[in-house]
Parts: sequence; C-alpha cells; structure tokens
Amino acid sequence: MENQFIDATERAVGKLVADFQRYADRFWNERDLHWSLFYYLKREGVIPEIYTTELIRAEFPTMKVFGEKNPARGHYDLVILDPQSYRSETVQSMKAQNSWDEFLKAVKVMIAVEIKLWLARLPLERTDWDIEKLTETPNNVLNAYFLNFVQLDFDRQHTQDYYRDLRECLMRHKKRWPDIRVLCVPSDVKIQPDSSNNWLVPPQYTF
Repeated sequence: MENQFIDATERAVGKLVADFQRYADRFWNERDLHWSLFYYLKREGVIPEIYTTELIRAEFPTMKVFGEKNPARGHYDLVILDPQSYRSETVQSMKAQNSWDEFLKAVKVMIAVEIKLWLARLPLERTDWDIEKLTETPNNVLNAYFLNFVQLDFDRQHTQDYYRDLRECLMRHKKRWPDIRVLCVPSDVKIQPDSSNNWLVPPQYTF
C-alpha cells in the first residue's frame, strides 16, 4: 500500500508540474499549488476515503514542538495519513477534544509535503524551515516531499544564476537528507527541458 501512495503522489505532482509550466501565471500563491495537488491526489482514486478529507489533510501538525521561548508545532502543507494507523481502534475512539500528543503518537504520516512558490529572488535560507519540519525528531513521517516551483523571468541572466544557486542549495539539503524527495521546477520549460531533472538526485544516487 505504501508504494501505491508514493506512486499516486508522484503522478499527481507530475500533473501539477505540467499545469505550472503551461499556465504559470495562474498560480498566484502557494495555496493555489496546494489545492491543485489536493485535486490531483483525489483524482488518483487509490487513496480510500470514507469522506472528503479523511486521509488527505492540509496544515497537519508536526509531532515535534519547536522553540523554547514560545513552543509550538510546525505544520505540513499537505499530508496523506497512513490508513492502517488512522483507522486503528485507538485513533477512532479519540474525540476532537483529545490532545494532539495522543493523536500524533498513534497515527503515522504516509506522505508529508512541503511546497514553496518562488515569485522573487528571496533568501535561500527560507528552505531551512521546510527541511527542519520534515526531518527533526520526534517524527512520524514515512515519506517526505519538498516541492519547489520557481516562477521568475528566466529571460534575465541574473534570474538564471539565482535558479542555479537555488538548485545547489536544495542539492545540499538532499545530500544531507537523501530520503527526502526534492523537486525544483522552473516555470519556463526551456530552462530545464528534461523533466527527469526536476527531481534532484545527487551523483551517487539513482532511482
């Protein structure tokens, strides 16, 4: 079942990438990407849900509580919950009033997705928080995805240089955390005509 969910996620991401490169101007913010990915995940039909948003969830909290002065949980942009742990008697007997601690210890996150939309040449350090949420322990994520969509004017050389720097930054994260699937896709398909290069793979790794 895990492989089915992974395959469905990557097919849905592929459709989102095609939309983004065909109609980049219609994506005004990251929420537009979230909703499009949710739509394609639902269309895959391999994620069995009793009601509309049972296993696919937005803004799902991390198990880890971050910060010392004002401790709080982070949130993943989109997740698919593991059906077996979610439908266990322990989880199903919980009420809305139960604490997140109890729930997050009992349920596994089959897929966790973080999405970045780059509409300007922003500091590359903004990737750090997404990686931290996906990797810091304690952690109940089985498969982590970090998706980067870059919507810039690629006719300018400084934009192309920035895109190269962004990919190098993401590759450093990938080398440190090889199990995370990292995507970096430009709005202009001519910049990266081979779609297999959208997924970052360090030289020593092959899929």
